[in-house]
Amino acid sequence: MSNHYGNEAAQYFRLPPMPVLRSSMLQTPDVTITRLTSTPGAVNLTDPIPPENAFVLCLQLQPLPRHELWLDGKPERVTPYARGAVSVVDLAARPSAFLPTAFDCLQFYLPEASLQRIAAAEDCAAIRELAIPHGIQDPFVATIGQLLLPALAGNTVPQLFVDGLLIALHSHLAATYSGVRVADARKTGALAPWQELRAKAMIDAHLEDGLSILELAAACELSPAYFCRAFRRSTGLAPHQWLMRRRIDIARDLLERGTLSMTEIAISCGFADQSHFTRVFSQMTGGTPRAWRQARQ
Repeated sequence: MSNHYGNEAAQYFRLPPMPVLRSSMLQTPDVTITRLTSTPGAVNLTDPIPPENAFVLCLQLQPLPRHELWLDGKPERVTPYARGAVSVVDLAARPSAFLPTAFDCLQFYLPEASLQRIAAAEDCAAIRELAIPHGIQDPFVATIGQLLLPALAGNTVPQLFVDGLLIALHSHLAATYSGVRVADARKTGALAPWQELRAKAMIDAHLEDGLSILELAAACELSPAYFCRAFRRSTGLAPHQWLMRRRIDIARDLLERGTLSMTEIAISCGFADQSHFTRVFSQMTGGTPRAWRQARQ
């Protein structure tokens, strides 16, 4: 375990370990999302944060009526934050904060190396700065945060789902706050037949262990953001939705054969456990795996 801020954000706020979601799509310091919550008076002054080349994007899940912020030892002008407020700090500026009130927020740790790799995959300039006014309301970032909350609460979600959200977030931040030109989504076409076949075959080959958006996009010779949009246009589903549908298709076949246990089917189809399998199967078919099997015996 490295000592990057993203791995241990809670300790700088003198908080116990908090829920952390990591992206495994990059062979660099992970992009991480941490949910930090505190009661009044539990934090007060944060511990010194070692400087590093990374941004921390913060989304407030409840109002933050009072706080103070210092960058490079100098006070930064801030105002109370409403629910949904977004702000960013550059960890190279050695930030510290005074937080005497209760708070609940998401922190997106965005290391420079990861931003560079995403930019390279997208064939665009890397994000060098984020000109985000303190406390701005950004419905797009708020939506991304809300979609990630179930995963942070411990629910199992496909890595393709997390990857897709982070790719979308990168495109939004680059275009809105960094002046980086990104591909126009309106100009995105569907996948070529060979690209669609290759992507579907790769997903089928990795039902159990999964794979990343970057891997799928590279195999189709497309940028990740373009691939996600083109895949949806071709199939009517996002990559992670297609993955879950294929897992359920294979599970149905195995259930009808009747030779494997529920747990064996769950693991072989890439579900975390039998409970996860049953929950997803029921959501997608309207009945439990056991009922499905019994109806066909």
